[in-house]
Amino acid sequence: MHDEFRQKVRTHTDCVGAFIKTPSHQIVELLHLAGLDFAIVDAEHAPFDMSTLDSMALAARALGFPLLLRPHAEALSLISQGLDLGFIGIVQPHIYDRARAEALVADTHFKGGRRGFSPSTRAGEYGAMGHSPYLAAADKAVVTFAQIEDSAGVANIDDIASVEGIDCLFVGRADLAVSLNLPSAQDPGVAEATAKIAAAGKAKGRPLGIFTGDVNEIPVLRAQGFSIFVCGTDQSWLLKEARSAVRAARGSV
Repeated sequence: MHDEFRQKVRTHTDCVGAFIKTPSHQIVELLHLAGLDFAIVDAEHAPFDMSTLDSMALAARALGFPLLLRPHAEALSLISQGLDLGFIGIVQPHIYDRARAEALVADTHFKGGRRGFSPSTRAGEYGAMGHSPYLAAADKAVVTFAQIEDSAGVANIDDIASVEGIDCLFVGRADLAVSLNLPSAQDPGVAEATAKIAAAGKAKGRPLGIFTGDVNEIPVLRAQGFSIFVCGTDQSWLLKEARSAVRAARGSV
C-alpha cells in the first residue's frame, strides 16, 4: 500500500487525502475506512505528543494506510523520530528557499543526509530488516513534501523546484495570503502565486499538492498540474456533518 502511494505521487496520479487534527488513532482507522489515499497528521497546528503519534503511526502501519507527518517545527529530531515511528513521509512547512529545501531532503535521508540511523525502530522492523537492507529501503521509500506558503517561497520557487529529493511542492494558500498581505486565500493574488508555483513544478517535473475545502475546484487545479489534493480535515468534516444534522433535526420539529 505504501509503495503504491509513493508511486502515485511520483507519477502525478490523483491522490485524495485529509489533515488529521485530532490526537487519536481511531481517526486514522476511520479515514482509512472512508477510502482516502493518505492522510497528514497536522502536528504544526494541533496538540500531538510523541506517545499519540506513536499509536497513530502504529495504526496506519497495521492498516497499510499511508500516513505523513507535518511537524510543528523545523527540527531534525522531530523529523527523524517521526520517520522512525513509521510515518512514511514529512510535510515540512515554510520551505522558502533552496537551502531550506536541501536541508529538508538531508533531514529525511540517511545516506548523504543528516537523519540519525537506527535499525531497531518500528520503521526498521525493530532490527529484523537488518542494517543494509533498511538503510537502502528507507532512503528509497521516504516521501518528502515541501510546503510553499511564503512570499519568499514564491520568489524562489524555481530554485526550490530544482532540488532533487523533493517529491511534492505542496501549496499552503492560507499562509500565502498572510505572507502576501492579502485578505483571504481566495484573493486573486493568491491564485497568481499558486499558478507561479504550479508552473515551476511542472517545468521541473515535480508533483504538486494543495489543500482545498471545495472539491468543486479540483478540475481547475488538476488542469494547472495538481495531483495531490487534501480535501479537508477530520475536524472540519465533523463540524460540517454535525451542523447539517442540527439543521435537519430542528427543521423537522
